[in-house]
Order: sequence, then C-alpha cells, then structure tokens
Amino acid sequence: MLVGHFKARLSMSSGHSSAASRRQAFTIIEIIVVIVVVALIATLVLVSFSGMQKRSADAVTQRTVADALKSLQLYHVENRSYPANLADTDYLPPLSVATKLFTDAPQMPVYQNLTSEQNAQLFLNSCNGFMPIISGGQTFNTACIYNGKNVHIKGQVSSNIVIDGPSIAQADFTLPCGSDCSAAQANIINTFLAQGGVFPITVPKAGSSLPSPSMVNAGLATQFCVEGRSGQYNDVAYHSSSVSQLIEAGPCPENPSLHYP
Repeated sequence: MLVGHFKARLSMSSGHSSAASRRQAFTIIEIIVVIVVVALIATLVLVSFSGMQKRSADAVTQRTVADALKSLQLYHVENRSYPANLADTDYLPPLSVATKLFTDAPQMPVYQNLTSEQNAQLFLNSCNGFMPIISGGQTFNTACIYNGKNVHIKGQVSSNIVIDGPSIAQADFTLPCGSDCSAAQANIINTFLAQGGVFPITVPKAGSSLPSPSMVNAGLATQFCVEGRSGQYNDVAYHSSSVSQLIEAGPCPENPSLHYP
C-alpha cells in the first residue's frame, strides 16, 4: 500500500513538472515572437521615416536651385550679365544644401607674401601686359624693363620714359603721351595692385619667378550653371543653366568654359 501510494505521488509530481515546463516553453516562444514583430514594425517605421526625410531633402534641393535661378534671372534683367558669385545677388541658400555657381566670369591671378624681387617682377609683368601702346596708328611705348637702378618704359622720343630708382613710388610712374597712355598707365597700376603688388617698388638686380597664385573673379559672366546638392544625401542633386533655364536632375555637366568659383 505504501509503495503504491508513493508511486502515485511520484507520478503526480512528474505530471505537474511537465506541465510547468510546457508553460515556461510557451512563454519564451511568445516573447521571441513579440520581439521579432516589434523589430519588424520598427524597421518599417524607420524605412518610412527615412524615405520621408529623403523626399523632403529632395524638395528643398529643387527649391534651392529654383530660387537661385530666379535671383540670377533678376540680376541679368538689371545688369545684362550674370554675377561671378551668388553672394553678389540677394539670394541666401539654406545651409542644408551645398550650392555652387559655375560661370565664365574672367579670372585674375592674385599673389600673396611676395618678396621684394617678386613684387618688382609682378610690376614688370603688369606693365608689359599693356604694351605696346598704339593710338591713331602711331606706336608710343613698346616695353617695360629694369635698367640698372631705373625703370625704363621704352618708346618714341616723346614717350620714352626713364624713372629713377631704386625705389619707385606709385606717383613716380607716369606715361605722359596722351589719353591712351594715361589709360594704359591706370590699367597697369590697377592690375598690379589687384594682383597683390604694392608700392613702392624696389628695382631688383635680376628677374624672379612668381609663386603659384590664387584665382579670383575679375568681372561679370555671360553664362552660368547653378548646382544644388543635399548635404544629407549625396545622390540628391539638381542644376539649372543659362542655356536651359530648367531645373534638371544631377550636378552641372562638365563645361570647360565654366569654372567655380
């Protein structure tokens, strides 16, 4: 009797243990299923949100190019040309869009930290850049050279100029042969100063090579291509040009006649 009762209790105990194990196993499976479902929902929400963000960036980029195009068109109406930089217009693009303006505006080399010899060489280059001076079929000055301690502007008897050095101030440089010579004189001085030259000039003992310059815009443009690229998505880009005047997908096409800045 005792043995039978013990077996019955043992059998009941084993039954309860198996049921508890089954309940525990079902609970773990349910948790795993819930985790998977939550992960799938989160993924779908993330993908949907990312898609909305990209569509928003796309719209902002298109609008930026369209607004830049309008500002360039208005500038052209007022000036009959295009600016060399968007900063010359009233338009301020949003910080989230990288905006570039490619133009055919003329450029000028600008030099920095020139030595005394390099400064003198730059003046000589600027001077010869406007030689010869021809007016009414007559040739006046033909070349600029350093001669000893002086600057020699070679020319006819009436226009041959020797400026005593070795230090040449801006007021010392004059070409007194008429209006065309005065215009050349102003162009030489303005170009020299715009390229980074300074007065007074110290006449050098020998020629000197110039360092690599920075190129800056020196005039207005007749053609342009404006480009906007999303700062968040590299593949979101649009452009418009003076030729198409339309908003087109992609960056500005390569054009050897246009440059940035």
